[in-house]
Amino acid sequence: MGNWFEFEFNPPYAGDEVTSINGVTLPEQYLNFMKTHNGGVGDIGETWLVLYGLEELQELNEAYEIARFLPNHIIIGSNGGGEFYGIDMQGNYFNVPVLIEKECISYLGNDIDELPDRINELWRNM
Repeated sequence: MGNWFEFEFNPPYAGDEVTSINGVTLPEQYLNFMKTHNGGVGDIGETWLVLYGLEELQELNEAYEIARFLPNHIIIGSNGGGEFYGIDMQGNYFNVPVLIEKECISYLGNDIDELPDRINELWRNM
């Protein structure tokens, strides 16, 4: 598992089955990860990460109108200070500023275990 530093995971997800949000199928690895950890919050090295729980995803994506601004993408977390993290239709993780513009997406691979490392690389190179 990637370097999650001082990240505090939530209790396992025990709600209804979630397989997609706004037409974006959630990767199996991500779903398995969330069934065990269901998000959380904490320092991952170069930045802070808030990984939203499965029960929050639909409401948050609707509130931020992600389907309108980034079709075929959903948000799954943020850094708590102006950056979102999400998943696209192909199962790739990405970063985008809260002022959502498709041209500003930075892709971060397709492995939830490596997400903190990819986010740290992104912040080191900014």
